[in-house]
Amino acid sequence: MTPILIDARPLQGDSASRGIGTYLRGLLDGMAGIGFATQVAVLLSGGVPEPGELAGRGLRVGARARRLERRAQVLADPFLIAKALRVHPVRLYHAVEYGQPRRATIPVVVTVHDLIPFLLPGYSWRSRLLRRPGLRLLRRADAVITPSSATAQDCIRIGGVAPERIHVVPHGLSPRYRPAPSERVEAARARFGLGRPYLLGVGTFEPRKGLPRLVEVTRRLRRHHDIDLVVAGRQGLFEPAVRAQLGTLGEHGRELGFVETDDLVALYGGSEAFVFPSAYEGFGLPLLEAMGCGAVAVGFHNSSLPEVAGDAAVLVPDGDDDALCAALERLLGEPDETARRRRLGQEHAATFTWETAARSTVAVYEEALGEALL
Repeated sequence: MTPILIDARPLQGDSASRGIGTYLRGLLDGMAGIGFATQVAVLLSGGVPEPGELAGRGLRVGARARRLERRAQVLADPFLIAKALRVHPVRLYHAVEYGQPRRATIPVVVTVHDLIPFLLPGYSWRSRLLRRPGLRLLRRADAVITPSSATAQDCIRIGGVAPERIHVVPHGLSPRYRPAPSERVEAARARFGLGRPYLLGVGTFEPRKGLPRLVEVTRRLRRHHDIDLVVAGRQGLFEPAVRAQLGTLGEHGRELGFVETDDLVALYGGSEAFVFPSAYEGFGLPLLEAMGCGAVAVGFHNSSLPEVAGDAAVLVPDGDDDALCAALERLLGEPDETARRRRLGQEHAATFTWETAARSTVAVYEEALGEALL
């Protein structure tokens, strides 16, 4: 059977531990869960090891593309992918991180996670220049998948994509993100030396993620509460800035670096609140993860976050540090409200599944192909 080809190259590089890797693993697991994995093959980079997780999912390699330095890869991909599709016949190609062919004789579906470099200041002209070829090719795609209506609107406004070709398919949440038993939470706190109540920040804190705001809010809260700020996530190039910012809190600012999923689940559940002062998100998966683990999630009302938060998380006016501080003060002083938000968050997060995302994605394939696949 001629397969659907999905670009899984992000699982072979730095993107494997970021949101794109989470998306790919979740989507492929969801497709296995609905019995569609047998119709899927993956595109991988040549000359580098295959991701071990593919074997466990029973996925076959349908094509390979030459691996280049990142900047060269972005520019060469339209030609490399077109060649791979000519050599390896498939029914449909699904690009998940740019990686579109310049031309194709089969339907092409593209997932756009966000267009943040074109929306916010602070991104270099080189960063935008590298993404422009992919942005222009979006108009040729047979279908564009976005994780939120906010990103869909960005694709229309910035990418010039026709609205009728855009499909909003929210991300799912792995079953691993559920409240941890209290003994596991206490074990994680002991292992990381977290003796005081803490606010939690998760992710790579590039400037748009708002770490200085989170530090300042923690400093203000400490006037009346003995509370720490804990940051989990691989910081990469932002490590020096993150360390310096947390250092202004002295022993009350803690950077944990990369944390395994089981420990992260426990840290979410053990926090007084998960705080997400991001300036913009294409979806905002950490917000969903936190709620799934029983944390109270607090953030700004912007971009896609209201879609993910529903009525469960606490969102305050965008950029309003006073409102953010007031919301956290209220939660710290009202245990009943905190418990209510924890319950709401779990219930809301449970409605986001990768099997639902996979079914919606296959429906996009079916529309592009004009045939039933399930």
